[in-house]
Amino acid sequence: MRGGAGRGGDFQAPAPLLTCRALAVFVSLQAPWLRSGPGRCEALAARACLVAVNPARGPGPRGARSGKIFHNLMERKDFETWLDNISVTFLSLTDLQKNETLDHLISLSGAVQLRHLSNNLETLLKRDFLKLLPLELSFYLLKWLDPQTLLTCCLVSKQWNKVISACTEVWQTACKNLGWQIDDSVQDALHWKKVYLKAILRMKQLEDHEAFETSSLIGHSARVYALYYKDGLLCTGSDDLSAKLWDVSTGQCVYGIQTHTCAAVKFDEQKLVTGSFDNTVACWEWSSGARTQHFRGHTGAALALKILWCDGGS
Repeated sequence: MRGGAGRGGDFQAPAPLLTCRALAVFVSLQAPWLRSGPGRCEALAARACLVAVNPARGPGPRGARSGKIFHNLMERKDFETWLDNISVTFLSLTDLQKNETLDHLISLSGAVQLRHLSNNLETLLKRDFLKLLPLELSFYLLKWLDPQTLLTCCLVSKQWNKVISACTEVWQTACKNLGWQIDDSVQDALHWKKVYLKAILRMKQLEDHEAFETSSLIGHSARVYALYYKDGLLCTGSDDLSAKLWDVSTGQCVYGIQTHTCAAVKFDEQKLVTGSFDNTVACWEWSSGARTQHFRGHTGAALALKILWCDGGS
């Protein structure tokens, strides 16, 4: 490039001006739809980045800006006109062309533009409908979700947990599907949610064989045919011609007496009544092991008993 600036000698075009021209040519080649006339793209790029270059020496105002590079942004009016033209062209593209254009612009963006894009996309794409919708509409939508999905949604945020936990109908329906009898007078949604969670936990414990603590009561020498539990005590009747009374909390045998073969047992604190495979029913005292009564008449085993105690204990 020839010029008479400075001392009148030859000099190369400043790098920023070359960059400006290169940018214009690049945009013209990569985005032909930006061209609206000869040199249009180059002119836009030149106006968007005007560079003042100061030679080594020079009098006047140019010398006052020695060693500085100035970037004048496009005037606001011109920028708005340019943006309107680009918008019209962009809207006329196909979806695929729009996607390619956006991909190209993203590849040219720096950290500031990418951060701006990320912040704005979050508000456009991640809309909290439970927060924006009226509560009645939110409850209506929640009724279509299964309880497990609702519990997962409760983990999204405090707002979601608050809304979902306040929907009484959802948790009443969940409990009803598990077989609970619903008292409609209780409209506390949190109460029914807790009932559902407790029931689910119990069912899982049952499936995993963790719902109850187990222990073995060892004492009989043959098969145990009869069981009866009352007030923390368990009576067992066995084929080894004995009956035993156990304290369930400690696993200790309280009483053990010799009887006939037991098919059914009932007891209180003093007495034991047994139904036997020998077709008879007998009454026994725990303390002494003595048989106090013996009833005959059946022609088969006495497999069930119901005792009505009189005031006198008989």
